[in-house]
Amino acid sequence: MTPKQSIQKLELLHQSIVSKLLILGEASPYTSDANEPDPRYLGYGVRAPEMKRLISSLKGEIKLLSKEEKITLAKRLIYSGYGEQKTVALAILEQITEYFSPEHFCLLDELIRSQHGWSKIDSYTKSFLPNILNQYEQELIQLLKQWNIDSDPWMRRASVVIFTRKVAKSRLYKDIALQHCEALKYDDEHLVQTGVGWCLRDLMRWHKEEILPYISNLRKMGVSSKVTLYALRDIKGEERAAILND
Repeated sequence: MTPKQSIQKLELLHQSIVSKLLILGEASPYTSDANEPDPRYLGYGVRAPEMKRLISSLKGEIKLLSKEEKITLAKRLIYSGYGEQKTVALAILEQITEYFSPEHFCLLDELIRSQHGWSKIDSYTKSFLPNILNQYEQELIQLLKQWNIDSDPWMRRASVVIFTRKVAKSRLYKDIALQHCEALKYDDEHLVQTGVGWCLRDLMRWHKEEILPYISNLRKMGVSSKVTLYALRDIKGEERAAILND
């Protein structure tokens, strides 16, 4: 296949995806796929069950694409600005995480920087970035440190949310995760604050003896309750009351 034919094939596939999303969006009572505050975030209103079915129906066509074609299509989907297109792109990128070696971190940064919303930041940091962290730990941590002090709140959220769930369960990244939370403890952005709280909550499941006193100290320092109450969601009864009343 010539480069021109490849481009034409990707254009047709992208048009087909958009057409299907438009049809699904027209049948939906929603205006977007998530409650997103960023005006750059666009949506058709397609909800998760429909997205899963659509992605499943696309697997055969996507599987036939070369790695470079998958990258090209994923970029086109992400740069559209539409959340549902970004979800399709995530399904594509999850197949080729090995592509994102440190020499391609500029593209990785660009793709994450184009998410413009908590729902996609969280999706990409839960199922895509951890695989890259496993392969290129030190290099990705250096990139995450840059995100931690970035002017874009979505990048700051990504710098802590990546250390939730399976990454927190691995017990490998407590120290760097705490450093990132500490740097953002007074962040003004609500969705960065809740990202910090989520990170601390998940870390506490595996490092309670260290994290619980840290959260208690954050409360004494006047850190926003959006951080500390989110972090304490799993703490109940007398133990919770003791911290809240301290």
